[in-house]
Amino acid sequence: MASPLSNVALQRGMRGFTLVELIVTFMVLAIIATAAAPSFSALIASQRVRGAAGDLTSSVTLLRSEAVKRNATVTMTTAGTASNWADGWIISAGTERVRAYSAYNGIQITSASGNTLSMGNDGRPTGGSIAFEVAPPTGSSSTLCVQVSGTGRVNTVSGACT
Repeated sequence: MASPLSNVALQRGMRGFTLVELIVTFMVLAIIATAAAPSFSALIASQRVRGAAGDLTSSVTLLRSEAVKRNATVTMTTAGTASNWADGWIISAGTERVRAYSAYNGIQITSASGNTLSMGNDGRPTGGSIAFEVAPPTGSSSTLCVQVSGTGRVNTVSGACT
């Protein structure tokens, strides 16, 4: 004769998971996560590039508006000693610092025009048009080109600067 406890358990049905079921479930989740990890790293790199390009675009717009507002030449220079814009940049009007941007890790920001961009009191770059190439450290299709035209208009284009 069966014990009263086992009859109650059979009538209610067994609840929970066995150890084997839990292990198999975690193995399947681990395989899916391993397959998805490379695509997440590409997504993260792409978002870093977009964020840096967005900050660069907004800072050039700020640079232009400050030059017009102050009726003076306002300058944006790299924060580091080299012409590496990924080290951050500083917008200044004379000796007054208007705004500083911090460094970007895992991003390359280069410009063929050097480490300074100045806007005159008319809102136009004093040195003509300039382009910034924003890219992840490894070559990728997520490279963006931030272009500043001779009139001061800022445009972001997918791909490397030409």
